[in-house]
Amino acid sequence: MKSILSAITLCFASTCLFGQMPTVATMQSSAPEGTSLGANNTLSASGIALGNRVKMRGFIDFRFDYTDVDLNSTTSQDDKRFRTAADIDFLFDFSPVTGEVHLAANTDGIDLEQAFFRYSFNQDFSLTAGRQLTVLSFEKDESPNMYQTSYAYLADVSNDVQGGTSALKNFIGIDKFESTATTAFTKLQAHSLYASDTNVRNAVNQIQDPSDPTKVISGSNPMLNLPSFRRNYVDGIRANFNNGQFGLVAGLHNGYFTNSDNLNDGNIGLDIAASVMIIPGLEFRLGFGYENNDEYDDSVSSYNTWASNLNTVLSTAGATANDMLPIFPKSDDISQFNAWLSYQTGGLTLAAEWDIWDIYVIDMWNL
Repeated sequence: MKSILSAITLCFASTCLFGQMPTVATMQSSAPEGTSLGANNTLSASGIALGNRVKMRGFIDFRFDYTDVDLNSTTSQDDKRFRTAADIDFLFDFSPVTGEVHLAANTDGIDLEQAFFRYSFNQDFSLTAGRQLTVLSFEKDESPNMYQTSYAYLADVSNDVQGGTSALKNFIGIDKFESTATTAFTKLQAHSLYASDTNVRNAVNQIQDPSDPTKVISGSNPMLNLPSFRRNYVDGIRANFNNGQFGLVAGLHNGYFTNSDNLNDGNIGLDIAASVMIIPGLEFRLGFGYENNDEYDDSVSSYNTWASNLNTVLSTAGATANDMLPIFPKSDDISQFNAWLSYQTGGLTLAAEWDIWDIYVIDMWNL
């Protein structure tokens, strides 16, 4: 069990969306009267009217980040950067059908964040389909609506900054088969069976480049696509219920924590979440997300095949258990249990969030 205590946050909120400017009276923050989970926010959103059925809203965001990531006990990686981003959303109302298209621009270009339509069966129940934002996590998806601009999850900090991918792989343990292959190759070359048994010597030397044993994990197998623990944009369908006090969503998607293009490659993502507004301003939410994919298994399969073949040869030659190479367990799923409690009054927001993760072969928790 590996554990993280990455952040306990008291949050203050500020928003820099542009659109129709509110009056002085409406600019005063107040406690929300109902939960937003499962609600049709397209109808209530403010923005610039482009005709009777279309509204536009957006923002421009600029910030400076400084992050210090410890890659190991002796090496740290400072990441300093300015970030600029812009976002434009178009909201359509053809009730009972509504829809949204979200476009985001940054230094990498223009991306389609969300594009979905919603059919409302009645005031409380609706069905959405298309590219949508996942529901788990207290944090929002865009920085003007985030209650903190620093990341709430250690693994996402590692994945985002330069050199951080290595730190995240090390944390999860994905990099272990590279070092294991190197250590095993050196150890086996020095073993007496390497000199005395032709089969052992041939099996060890089957690596393409004996000077680089890590090549045993290269080839056609893709490297692991590291999971994203923040809210993501995924394609699928979702059922929504919201009556103000209670909210409930359940969805089927092409993935949940990793990037995937369609439902035909064997990946599947599920999510379900429920919320209750206990009293105005005090909200409690529970959620569960799950994804099934073969990325972890694919990333370790070459090493496991090589190690299994070597172990068979070593066993036949009379090697002991200490000479055997470790085999990495198979796993094809990621899951997350998420719970948070928040209280908002006036301009003050207080929140606490708890996550339990099952990430391929490790367990992790986050508070």
